[in-house]
Amino acid sequence: MARLLILLFALTLAGAVGAPRTVTPADDRLLMIDPRVITTCDGARLVPGQVTKEPRNPLFHADRPWENALNNLYPNLLWDEEEQIFKLWYKCVLADPAAIAQMDAPSTVHDVGWYLLYATSKDGLEWTKPALGLHRFNGDAATNIVTRDTPNAGVFKDRHESDPSRRYKMVYDVGLGELRTRFSPDGVHWGDPVTMLGFGARNGDTHNHAFWDAREGKYLWFTKLYLGERLVARFESQDFLHWRDNGVVLRSTLTEGRGSQTYCMPAFRYGNCYLAYVMMYHPGTDRTVDAELAWSPDGLHWRRTFPGVPFIPRGSDGSYDSKCIYAMAGEPVEQNGQLLIFYGGDDFPHTGWKRDCIPCLARLPLDHFGGYQPVHPEAAATLLTQPLRFEESGLRLTADASPGSIQLFALDEDDSVLAESQPITTTVSDARVVWRKGSPGPVHRLRIQLQQRATVFSLAGVTLTQPHLPEPSNRAIPAAPATARQVTFDLGPEGWTGVDQLTHPPGQGYVSVMRQGRSLPIAASPSKSPASPFSGDWPTLFGGNGARIRCHVRAPSEGGRVQLELFAGDIAQWACEAEQRFGP
Repeated sequence: MARLLILLFALTLAGAVGAPRTVTPADDRLLMIDPRVITTCDGARLVPGQVTKEPRNPLFHADRPWENALNNLYPNLLWDEEEQIFKLWYKCVLADPAAIAQMDAPSTVHDVGWYLLYATSKDGLEWTKPALGLHRFNGDAATNIVTRDTPNAGVFKDRHESDPSRRYKMVYDVGLGELRTRFSPDGVHWGDPVTMLGFGARNGDTHNHAFWDAREGKYLWFTKLYLGERLVARFESQDFLHWRDNGVVLRSTLTEGRGSQTYCMPAFRYGNCYLAYVMMYHPGTDRTVDAELAWSPDGLHWRRTFPGVPFIPRGSDGSYDSKCIYAMAGEPVEQNGQLLIFYGGDDFPHTGWKRDCIPCLARLPLDHFGGYQPVHPEAAATLLTQPLRFEESGLRLTADASPGSIQLFALDEDDSVLAESQPITTTVSDARVVWRKGSPGPVHRLRIQLQQRATVFSLAGVTLTQPHLPEPSNRAIPAAPATARQVTFDLGPEGWTGVDQLTHPPGQGYVSVMRQGRSLPIAASPSKSPASPFSGDWPTLFGGNGARIRCHVRAPSEGGRVQLELFAGDIAQWACEAEQRFGP
């Protein structure tokens, strides 16, 4: 009998742990970090969500002879619903010459060796590095190496793909402008590299990430554009071979300049929007890397939800993730009401090849990316939504009302109360809102009243009637220039950089730049000078809502394309590359 009771107790504990599941997008789920949802905020503020780190971190170590340096890790995570198993593809750099020499037919990219490694887990905590027998190291075939010579790889399972041999897709680069893909039926056995078409000479050299976007009906690929600073670029494709450049979709702020830069950005669908973990690299200070959260309504227009605030905070000095954090790429995975966020943690700054970024796990309650709470602990606050379309399934709420209470009111066009909910005084997740007075119609605004430290994170069972982003509140700008001006270079050649020779004909409004066989920038004007006609607030200087800029470029022989950049502070906030090539 005692043995039977022990067995029943063990089964009860096992049953308490729910199976993981992939979180599917839902257009009727609205996050509070979405700036379109709340139109009026009185006495409340938006605060970031709080992740908790797994006490058993790190999940495993670089304990194989070929795991020479898990540089940045670049974790690609999949919960395979069909096989009921976690799959992880992660980056390994062979930085030591002795390790490179032990590769089967040694080869290097950027003077170091590259492996893409593979691990599996039933529960996300205990991991196995399978002996695949695909690539040898020091003569040993029992390695977990799935590919080699594939730097900065992103891997995903493409459920949209009809060809079983292309079910898994890998995107990577072997240098700036040299982006590749490989296909696999199982994520382990990969085909030959295929060169991607449509990328520019400055794309790549980061954690490349791609996925099929069912909403847009196309593949999206996020990578880096390097123009003296690191920028996030997006590409799109229908066939995964020919790609269209969508341009820069996220960058650092003017205040940050080049001191903090967007390094990589794995993105995913969540609720009615797109989210991403954006890694912010700080080369201007200590070369650490923070993982922040970014939001987008359409996967194209992005903003950081809490700029400068890490979504997954780094650990204390000397801890396993004290210097750098690289968050996972892949679809969001939930277990027991918690989002599982795998990441690489490093106790060494982002410099040099020889550093280990090891797998870790953080958790976040579903939808708790950020929420509204009263500014003052003992005060009340009021939120007003835009008009919402109520689904027949009913309104649901995710919130933490345990420190106070939350009550919802459905309003008509005159903001008169049509329905009043029961007060909520506990922590709720996707809980049905009970109306104690009246009932909402198909389209109404909501007034949400928060007491004390109550925090609301999301609404479900409703959709936006106005899905477009609100217009920015710009100050008044004249519709037309007050005085038309032509900017000329009357200051002489002093202050220009990046040129071999520069002359300025006396009395003429132009400069002649000479340059021979050197990389960008070709020339940089002395725009930081207080006397420069470019410096200052352009709407104030020129009036109007824009400016027309014209430049003439000639060369002794036909050359590359011309790129014109305007700098605000030390970063180029606007760039235009001419389509035609310049010539004599």
